[in-house]
Amino acid sequence: MSITNLPLREIATDYPAAISIFEQFEIDLCAWGDKSLSEACASLRLSADQVQEKLDGLMIAEGAARDSANLSLTQLIQRIVRVHHRRIRQDLPALARMAVRLAGRHSHHSASIASLAHCIQALHTDLLSHIEKEEQVLFPFIATMEEVGDMRYSAGHACIPSVRQPIAKMIQEHEATNKAFDELRERTCNFSPSADACATQRALYGGLRNFEDDLREHLHLENDILFPRTIGEELELRSRRQP
Repeated sequence: MSITNLPLREIATDYPAAISIFEQFEIDLCAWGDKSLSEACASLRLSADQVQEKLDGLMIAEGAARDSANLSLTQLIQRIVRVHHRRIRQDLPALARMAVRLAGRHSHHSASIASLAHCIQALHTDLLSHIEKEEQVLFPFIATMEEVGDMRYSAGHACIPSVRQPIAKMIQEHEATNKAFDELRERTCNFSPSADACATQRALYGGLRNFEDDLREHLHLENDILFPRTIGEELELRSRRQP
């Protein structure tokens, strides 16, 4: 089925980043969420082709992931940054904005939705700090280690004795992220909207569920693949130095 025939709510659920695209074109999910993309564009006198072009680019990016087993450490890092870190920077703010708008429109449960928006914003702040540490310190070290066969941190982090130390810190923060999502799941009854929920609330809950699925893959790639392989590479380099 062409994406133009899908309900906007379904598109936003499957691709939370689409929320930002809808915002660019001033497409209100509360008003048009149950309508197809083509119907909404026709009613709003928008070019469905332009909106679809933006959405197609998003879907191509989402589907660009490759089998991690065949990737080098550097390629795996690039995938994590381009796919998963991008979603943290793009999707969570869009979901938080959606929650804020929802709270303003539904006074009967505005407090609970506003609290949910606050939790999403706090999670976004924590994850931004986390991924910046990865991108500025840990990931460059791993890439250099693989590229030149040496273990060199930048001057500002030269006191780090082993890659195990920052990896342990990242894993600890991953565990805190999982706990934060447990709280989000509890607040939303496992991201299950009520039977009379509006299109925006359904898209919000579906977007959170979709983001959590991506986050689980993200943490799996780091905890179970990138980090163990990095530790193994460091051990191999240390063994080569020994007489």
